[in-house]
Amino acid sequence: MCSRLPGAELGGPSVAAPGHCGILVCVRSLTLLAITVVLSTSASAETAAGAWLDSRSFEPWNRAAMSIPSAPQGEKNPDPRCRELARSPESDEDGQVRARGWDLVGRPTEAGRLRVVAATADYDGMCRPRQFQSFVFSHGMFVGTLSPHPMDSRTDGALGRVTIESDRRLKAAYTRYAATDPLCCPSRTTTVVFGIDEDPAVVRALSATTVSNLPKAPP
Repeated sequence: MCSRLPGAELGGPSVAAPGHCGILVCVRSLTLLAITVVLSTSASAETAAGAWLDSRSFEPWNRAAMSIPSAPQGEKNPDPRCRELARSPESDEDGQVRARGWDLVGRPTEAGRLRVVAATADYDGMCRPRQFQSFVFSHGMFVGTLSPHPMDSRTDGALGRVTIESDRRLKAAYTRYAATDPLCCPSRTTTVVFGIDEDPAVVRALSATTVSNLPKAPP
């Protein structure tokens, strides 16, 4: 049974009396601390995932004649319904990505000589792509990815839309979350312009522009 120290009844803090609930208070405090640390670590990791989009100059992550990276390994979502959503290969490019252990998701973006194939290594609890990537092909040859690392849905830096402007230029839009943004509504979008060099053939990020998604205040 817990008792209170004198003064608690007067609106002061409810404190366990020594010898009665000290262990209970200690355990509760440690639990709250652990939860805080976990949430803080998770938020920091998500923010770090999109940090590359804030760079003034991009460190190249694609290189000429590179191989398609293999899908990340590790514990997977066991729900078979998620992988039933993956599509079957419809082109040689699709087959190349599938052969590296990725599940094909969504329709490819293609125009002229370019084809962008989206694929994922895993799924979250709602069967949204987790650890996904977009692979760029030119003339049927793999020329790079649109992120330096796999991405997770509904996190900072997740790729949302790809627009092909020509055989040598495309744009990709990424969701940007602030620490207080609800998962439904990222407050910003960063659009990166990519160029496709021909000799050697490789994708490289050229520039980035970030805009707010919040409605403008009335004048």
